[in-house]
Amino acid sequence: MIKSLQILVITVLFANCSKDTGIQQIIVEQPNSFVLSINESSELRYAIKANDKIGINGAAYPVLYNSLVSLYDVPVKPQYLIYYPSDAEFSEDNKLKFTLPETQKYVNGGIDPAAYPLYSLTDNEGLDSMTMNPICGGLKLTIPANDQFSAITSVSITSETDVLAGIVQVNGENGQLEFVEEQASKKVTLDGEIDISEGQNLFIALPQVVFSDVLNVKFTTLKGMGTCTIDLTGKGIESGKVLAVELEDIDWLAKTDYYGKANSVIVAPGTTSVTVDCTPYYTTSLLYTYENHPNEDEGKLPRSAKMLWNDVSPDFVRDVALTADGKSFTAQLNGQPGNAVIAIYDKEDPDAADAKILWSFHLWVTETNDIPLGTNGKGNTYTVLDRNLGAVSAIAGDWRSIGMLYQWGRKDPFVSTGTVGQNSNATMYNRHGTVSLPVVAGGGTTGTIEYAIQNPTRFIRSSQTSSSTGSLPFRYAHDWLYYADDGLWGNPEGFTFPAFSTLRKSIYDPSPEGYMIAPADVWLKAISGNDKASSIFADAEWDATNLGYRMPYNDVEIWYTVGGWRSRSNGNLSNANSTGYYWSSTVSGAVNANAWYMSINGGGVTLNGANSRANSASIRPVKIAY
Repeated sequence: MIKSLQILVITVLFANCSKDTGIQQIIVEQPNSFVLSINESSELRYAIKANDKIGINGAAYPVLYNSLVSLYDVPVKPQYLIYYPSDAEFSEDNKLKFTLPETQKYVNGGIDPAAYPLYSLTDNEGLDSMTMNPICGGLKLTIPANDQFSAITSVSITSETDVLAGIVQVNGENGQLEFVEEQASKKVTLDGEIDISEGQNLFIALPQVVFSDVLNVKFTTLKGMGTCTIDLTGKGIESGKVLAVELEDIDWLAKTDYYGKANSVIVAPGTTSVTVDCTPYYTTSLLYTYENHPNEDEGKLPRSAKMLWNDVSPDFVRDVALTADGKSFTAQLNGQPGNAVIAIYDKEDPDAADAKILWSFHLWVTETNDIPLGTNGKGNTYTVLDRNLGAVSAIAGDWRSIGMLYQWGRKDPFVSTGTVGQNSNATMYNRHGTVSLPVVAGGGTTGTIEYAIQNPTRFIRSSQTSSSTGSLPFRYAHDWLYYADDGLWGNPEGFTFPAFSTLRKSIYDPSPEGYMIAPADVWLKAISGNDKASSIFADAEWDATNLGYRMPYNDVEIWYTVGGWRSRSNGNLSNANSTGYYWSSTVSGAVNANAWYMSINGGGVTLNGANSRANSASIRPVKIAY
């Protein structure tokens, strides 16, 4: 079917002082379809995919195969304003408004289509040869290679004077562009998974502008940040053109905030008052080593503190009060053995709706003893605690000897069972009564260190079910963390068995001061091997009644118990009737989704177990040697 626009032209003829009027009919046919294409002069291009939609005179129409657009349902008009994306605002007075977003999505080697809108003003005769014109131009940033800060998650550009995002209006009568001052922004951010390990070119869409001042560039990475300035004064962004800039002097800085000098505090039973350091510090270590640089930012000081939960009773922690300087808190206890988690907040009222947790601390009320293991086959000498982290007993068959469970890389504890041999949760209390253990789905929002710190009571399920390791930042299957980080517990290459003296404790290590999470070879006795015969358990006996190993040591008995683990998929406790899992501080290999653990059960010992980081397992701390 051919549609047409009929135009009546009235012709007036004057001859011999008489007037004749004639009517001429002009028929302009609308083509059946047209092919979308971007103007050849545009230096940035992208494909509009099939089933996407474009806008024509205020209505949205689908794009067919090979960028074909059918005009079957498009009313015949003398003029067509064609645009992409189709959700641009079209007004009755034939004006079109594009919103240039403040946040753009990173596209490897290209531009974000949502930030680089297209338009064309044409008539029926011009539809066959119509090309789309870009509203914006592009800023190309060439970033040099960097291995240490290779995984970038966002790049922001800020100007003191120039508008970088906002609303651009197209006049549907003449195609003229006009920048609307309202909602204008002087900042634009590029978000995505950006790998600069071998260098990278980034393209950021910007409106037409002549720069009047320098631009400030900030890179956010998984290990810190980078900053630089670029002086483009007098240079400009033109529609469809690319302004290229090579970045050479990026100032990279690893800076991670934390509080106190240990995440767990051993308290002697019978103690009724304990004061805990919660001074704001920061570290510049890429492995999050405790450097204890004082953080002078007043905004980092805690404003209040509160108990989140304990495993004894509602009155186990009777009161928590922050000191006047905000650098420590004092907890009043009832003196019983047990565990409690205390959080510090950014608001005077910790129960306020907008109060955020800055950090949290584990009070561990227990006796402890050191057990020297001697020098193993790798040449490392270790001394371990006589009990699991969070255990308040070292007696076979006592459920309190199981202690707490930890997701790999996190600093905060979760309860295990309250009955030996059963997959049932130990009871948790706050000041009002019993509480449950909340479980949340992992993902881009919840699977972050920031979220884990602000939500220490929440078990974070797997953030993804498959690994993505083609480029940085890596994402690992069944890790609670959305973007992988092998260094959270300070030992990213522990599978190579580095000298123990070279390791440093991480700020995310849940162990008390003076101790750290066990490296992979702690339980190894021989030069090599992964079974019971190669381990410190070679002479230990399995106790089938109490479910654990009795290990003889200097006329005393060391107890290693089962405790199960919490599942990556739902946070539920499992295998508490059969197996004890003990995390090491290392992952199980280079570019590997799993972390390394030691396990015990009635069938023996496995020294090189490997499983998902979102699972939670026990920890047996070792004494720091440096």
